[in-house]
Amino acid sequence: MKKLIKWLVYTVLGLFVLAMLLVGPIDKTPLKEQPFYQTMISRLDTIHPNQSQKDKVKVGWSKFNITPSYSMPMAGYTPKDKYESIHDSIYGGVIAMTNGSSVNVFVSLDLMLFPPSIKNRVNEALKRQRKDYFVYYSATHTHSSLGGWDASLVGRLALGSYHTEWVDQTANDILDNIEKAKTSSLPSATQYWENDASEFVENRLDAANGQVDGKLRGLKFIRADSSKAVIVTYSAHPTNVELLSRVVSGDYPSALTKQLKKKGFDFGLFMAGMVGSHRLKGIEGTDFERIDKAGLILADRVVAATNQNLADSISISSAHIPIAFGPSQLRIAKDWKVRDWVFRSLLNPLQGELTYLQIGHVVFIGTPADFSGEIFAQEKLEAIAAATGKKLIVTSFNGNYTGYITADRYYAKGNEEEVMALNWVGPFFGEYYTEMIREILDFK
Repeated sequence: MKKLIKWLVYTVLGLFVLAMLLVGPIDKTPLKEQPFYQTMISRLDTIHPNQSQKDKVKVGWSKFNITPSYSMPMAGYTPKDKYESIHDSIYGGVIAMTNGSSVNVFVSLDLMLFPPSIKNRVNEALKRQRKDYFVYYSATHTHSSLGGWDASLVGRLALGSYHTEWVDQTANDILDNIEKAKTSSLPSATQYWENDASEFVENRLDAANGQVDGKLRGLKFIRADSSKAVIVTYSAHPTNVELLSRVVSGDYPSALTKQLKKKGFDFGLFMAGMVGSHRLKGIEGTDFERIDKAGLILADRVVAATNQNLADSISISSAHIPIAFGPSQLRIAKDWKVRDWVFRSLLNPLQGELTYLQIGHVVFIGTPADFSGEIFAQEKLEAIAAATGKKLIVTSFNGNYTGYITADRYYAKGNEEEVMALNWVGPFFGEYYTEMIREILDFK
């Protein structure tokens, strides 16, 4: 009996020690008392964006198919080891803007995220080639596309086995099409445009009272040869294909860009806007019927948008701004998280940047997250930008991923996936991103 008791005591102690090694309390230290906050504010005070002189703009574009010839895993709601059919092929797109010596490139892929593995390969290749291009990454966020692009342990479990061949090929395709877009550039007029489509967006964390950002926004380009391209951003999640479907699709962003082609645009590039906690509403139908309806409705709103001409000669400013993070805070219960060393072992260390690109008075800010439009609305970031004569466009998935950034009011009381399993950074990050964005809007 004594041996049994002794064994039980040692077992309990061992489990307790193991639990202490694996699990810890959520750090609820106020944001402004956090060392990473102080580091970030100091960093923002010293940022000097690259700025070109005012010059006329040339624009080119290119589109390429990234659908593999063999079945690959799918990324979306749930792990799927391979797709079984293709409803519509998935693509990548590039828009290149040259302004004197400045080369600025938008790249978006029909994927759930823009994979860090691909971003790193593209950036490293451009560096080796000594091409000082500024690349602004995003993705459409379709939940019916490919996985297989994250080699971490959790990445392999959630997104399927890692496919080096496809990752390498896609990176090479991006590099090739950046050059195609650049070399095909022609003098172009540029317009900022926006139109409200809020009736088709719902806050899925608080459908009754939660705020949303429901505007379509972007840039339109009209080249000297009369060809036209458009960048489109919108905040609704492309999650319209049935949960367990193994059918590849670009969801409504793909349907939208196809409709724009029919309506006179030679090229459309969709970048996920502030999709955190936002979903489509008010469009009936199932799966692809709903997708097609959404594409048509939203394309009509793009065509009917209010356009604002930019000057013939404009300056372009850009900066990659690394974000300072504290230890990860992946929650397993309301007040408890896995330790940072566990998070790093399962995924990757928290890392990411804000991508800043200002074209005339239009400011693009790319985030490494599912950034929520509710923050944009409740913090009146659009009005803050307007007070300085600027238009603000915030996008998600700029080539790293650090989870969801939602309004802070949900953190303490919410049990939804967005504020539990998919918030990897902890409380107060809505406030943190708001402060960073406000600082960037003060850039001269």
